[in-house]
Amino acid sequence: MGFFSKTCAKTHLPVITQYKDGFNEFKNVVALFPDGTTRAGIYDGYGRVDGESVFGDDYEEDKWESVKFVLKKHYNGEKYSELGKSGDELAQGYFMDNAFLVYCVTMRPEGFKSYAEYKKAFKKYAGWI
Repeated sequence: MGFFSKTCAKTHLPVITQYKDGFNEFKNVVALFPDGTTRAGIYDGYGRVDGESVFGDDYEEDKWESVKFVLKKHYNGEKYSELGKSGDELAQGYFMDNAFLVYCVTMRPEGFKSYAEYKKAFKKYAGWI
């Protein structure tokens, strides 16, 4: 399985893998789980936050779909039930042009109003045809 990621459930900004150079503000997350537990740390791009799988022992699509990521700098103690869904990060947290991340840092530091707005900016700046 290759890289995969989500967007922040609060800001719709991308969560990127630790292996992408720079843009550290998009790597440090809080993962929130339906049972109320959280895990904070660096996202690796393979479903692990600080080395611990968000799936537990086995990968299950339902477990991945239920996890919500919030970028640590935007997390203010919200509970799982207070947040919307984390959308799929369209470049799997790695494969976008840096122009998109620069846009997110400079023009959208507080995020996007919706996942649809994120997708529109992604199409414009991420370097994908």
